[in-house]
Amino acid sequence: MKKVAVLVLTLSLLASTGFAQDKYPSRPVTTIVGFAAGGAGDAMSRLVAETAREKRGAIVAVEFKPGAGATIGAGQVARSKPDGYTLGFYAGSPFLTAPHMQRVPYDVRKDFTFITVYCAISLAAYVKADSPFKTFKDVVAYARANPGKLRWSTATPRGSAEIMTTAAFRHEGVQTTLVPFGGGSEAIIALLGGHIDLSVSSDYGPQLNAGNLRVLAETGSIKIPNMANIPTFAELGYPIAETQKYGLFGPAGLPKEVVTYWEKLILEMTKTPAYDAALKKMWFTPIYEDSPVFTRSVHEAYQRFGEAIETLGLRSK
Repeated sequence: MKKVAVLVLTLSLLASTGFAQDKYPSRPVTTIVGFAAGGAGDAMSRLVAETAREKRGAIVAVEFKPGAGATIGAGQVARSKPDGYTLGFYAGSPFLTAPHMQRVPYDVRKDFTFITVYCAISLAAYVKADSPFKTFKDVVAYARANPGKLRWSTATPRGSAEIMTTAAFRHEGVQTTLVPFGGGSEAIIALLGGHIDLSVSSDYGPQLNAGNLRVLAETGSIKIPNMANIPTFAELGYPIAETQKYGLFGPAGLPKEVVTYWEKLILEMTKTPAYDAALKKMWFTPIYEDSPVFTRSVHEAYQRFGEAIETLGLRSK
């Protein structure tokens, strides 16, 4: 009888300390990136993974699920178990624009936990360094004189960059040809190869540093670091000029301890030399938002894009 009592007590103690023994994360975490490898999402997700390894000894694998405007990856995260072991790389397109343009397997307002933002990105419009276009107005003038001949692309079909740039061209009353690609790195290769004339994405940093590109405009309202002479879409008077962000999200119902874990880790990351170096290389702006602020900003931007898409007649479903 005494042995049974000891066994029961032992099991009770193990159960009560089970959380401590299995403190999150007790196994590898997967971060889903809804874009092709080689772009800015790849670089920033790997920085988060490396920070988790260095600061917490955690293992984070980066998995790429490109396609359908990055909604495939977002949908996989939405369907995952809310235990913190499947998270997603946040970029605006599958949350702010795609749901207004196509059928998606999730509800932005109900199916996600928006954990933290760790930088603001410059969705810039850029050309080859030897392009005859010196300004964005040059691009518009060419498109006006040559209807349909201007070829351009973005990192994500029906994404934020596409919607904002399409709205800008419609505002100017010009006809252009959109060439779709699965990721920003693919679009840059096409641009450098002369297959398109203009690209709009956040992936331009390394090639700009190498002197291969010329930035003509920032599609949002925040100036590109060290490029005060580059106009924003807001300054040009275009109808949609939304600042874009990168961050981390998960399925709805993530435990508070999981959210707190990543909020604290990401905040630590923003104070590291590796973070500063990454932002300098990619021409990003440092920013941090915790889960409540991030959630509110996503929901508000989702509504703004929906209203603008409807007003401009860009809805395709």
